[in-house]
Amino acid sequence: MTMEVIVSYVLIVVGWLGGAVNGAAISTQEFTSAERCEAGRLALAQDAKARGLEDALRPICLRK
Repeated sequence: MTMEVIVSYVLIVVGWLGGAVNGAAISTQEFTSAERCEAGRLALAQDAKARGLEDALRPICLRK
């Protein structure tokens, strides 16, 4: 019997809020592969850039 090791990746998104709510907002999402995590990160980065918010968003993928 072999033991299968499951590795997951976590996309961590740090966003900076302004106005009356000044500070950082952090959210996470777990993925089953580095490729899926990176695809999610790139999609968020592209959306932020399209909205002119790329300086207020930091998405990173880390191995869990």
